[in-house]
Amino acid sequence: MKLLMFRVLEFSYRTHVRNLDTEPEREESGGMPDGGLLVWVQVEPADLGRRVEVVRKAIKNIKWLARRHEVERITIHSFAHLATERAEPEEARPILAEIEARLASVGFEVDTTPWGYFNAFTMHVDGPGLAKVFADI
Repeated sequence: MKLLMFRVLEFSYRTHVRNLDTEPEREESGGMPDGGLLVWVQVEPADLGRRVEVVRKAIKNIKWLARRHEVERITIHSFAHLATERAEPEEARPILAEIEARLASVGFEVDTTPWGYFNAFTMHVDGPGLAKVFADI
C-alpha cells in the first residue's frame, strides 16, 4: 500500500467522468473548505495477503499525521498511480472502507471521494515539510 498525504488548508472535488462501469452515473462534489488531511491511497496486490497488517499500519500513519497537524477531518481518495501494481477495484474498495470506518470509530470525520470516478480537484496544500508525506507500507 502506498499513501500520499497532504495537510490541506482547503480541498474540493467534483466528479468528472466515470471510469468504472459498475458505478452509477452521478454528479457529486464535496471537500474540506476548512482544511484537514487529504490521503491518496493505492492498494497493491501484495496487500491482499497481509490485509490486517496493512490496514493497521495505514491507520497508524494517518492518525499520526492528523494528530501532528491537529486536524480531525480526513478525506480518502483512491489513487491508482502511486505504484506500478494495483489491486483490482473490487479487492481495494473493502480495504479502503475498513480504513475509513476504523478512523471514524476513533473520532475522525472521514469522507471519501466518489468511487469509480475521475475527479476534478482544487487543493491548497500547506507549506511545511510534514504537509506532504509519502508512506510505503
